[in-house]
Amino acid sequence: MNWIDRFEETLKTPAIATPAWFECIPPIQRDEAHRLVAIGAPVCVKPTAGGGTTVLFDDTEFVAGVFQEAAVAERFAAVWNKK
Repeated sequence: MNWIDRFEETLKTPAIATPAWFECIPPIQRDEAHRLVAIGAPVCVKPTAGGGTTVLFDDTEFVAGVFQEAAVAERFAAVWNKK
């Protein structure tokens, strides 16, 4: 993956808690998404079996984002965890 791919991957995933991010969440899971955002639940980064990286809310299986490259996932998680 080159820098352009990483840049485009970053643009494809809206930041946690933004209106665009909530739109990406399936309607049946939006109440839980709002709850996790409201309490400021931190996120963690975990590799997936398929070689990608998933950002999950801590102590849950709730996915906040999925990325091909771990560095992009780490930056995505860090932005949310700074709040």
